[in-house]
Amino acid sequence: MENKRSAKPIPKDLARQIIRAQRNEVTEYHIYKRLARKARDKKHKEILNSIAEDELKHYRFWMKYSKTEVDPRKWNLFRYFWLTQILGLKFGLMKMEKGENSAKINYAEIGKFIPEVLQLSKEESQHQNELIKILKSGILK
Repeated sequence: MENKRSAKPIPKDLARQIIRAQRNEVTEYHIYKRLARKARDKKHKEILNSIAEDELKHYRFWMKYSKTEVDPRKWNLFRYFWLTQILGLKFGLMKMEKGENSAKINYAEIGKFIPEVLQLSKEESQHQNELIKILKSGILK
């Protein structure tokens, strides 16, 4: 893997982080799409679909650096879908909100080498804020 900006090779540990981030993004894309289908409120559906599209955009960003396509984590999809089926949408949104925070932290580290990643980190913060708004809304209480 190479950094397009500086043409310096990306260190192996960073390359692994990029693949992990890419896999997380495509997994989260599928999860948000599923949550949007489950949401009853039209505004919540729109927000979740918008977040899903951002996650797909992030996946494609990472693909520029990894030069490979990756599949979502099937086990995570399966597990997550069943947990939200049993414990509900609110539980699923709470888990996703925590995941957005983890992504921000990882992206801040990668951003030291690939500055464009800092924009992704900002978008992950926006996702987290949008999820918190949905969670605080009276509809889910």
